[in-house]
Amino acid sequence: MKLSIFFRTAAFALLVLFGSALNAQTMAAKGDATMKKDHSETMMKKAPEAVTVIELVQTPGVFTTQELNLKPGKYQFRVVNQGVDHEVGFVIQRKADIGTSPMEAHVENSFTSKTIPNGEAAYTGVIELTEGEYGYVCPLNPTPLYTIKVQ
Repeated sequence: MKLSIFFRTAAFALLVLFGSALNAQTMAAKGDATMKKDHSETMMKKAPEAVTVIELVQTPGVFTTQELNLKPGKYQFRVVNQGVDHEVGFVIQRKADIGTSPMEAHVENSFTSKTIPNGEAAYTGVIELTEGEYGYVCPLNPTPLYTIKVQ
């Protein structure tokens, strides 16, 4: 009788161990499948579009770059005040809006994040430029209107 109880207990223990091992393998397989699914969904997501940073330098009365020829895309402008004894800024307008106050008609996100003291720089937001002509100017450092051609 004692031997029978021993064998039943041993058999039960083996079943528990075997069942645990099967359950662990099943869970691991499900985890692998989930990881593969999550990874493939991540791979299928569209990668973010690259943003091109363009640096423009302002000196007293002028930008050193006077015309830009760009492709349609996302841009961010880094504007540097080099030698202007007061704070400067930056804004872009569509050609059709030139002549209108930049405060009223400007390309979204095209103002610098702050006014720029001598020797410092600031960035605009990310700007989506589509085909067409634009103009850029500093409203605080009387500069001529410069051209951006996007094609």
